Amino acid sequence: MTQEELAHATGYSVEFISLVERGINAPSVAGCERIAKAFGIEVYVLFDFSQK
Repeated sequence: MTQEELAHATGYSVEFISLVERGINAPSVAGCERIAKAFGIEVYVLFDFSQK
């Protein structure tokens, strides 16, 4: 999924998605839910660093 596609799916700007991807900014908990929904996953998966 491109940044543009994720931005469209979540309602965030491409610029915000870029900042999140680079670790400069972070979404709220509600924003994490929006991102997880866009990816078709549960929110906790975003924080599961045990899988590579």
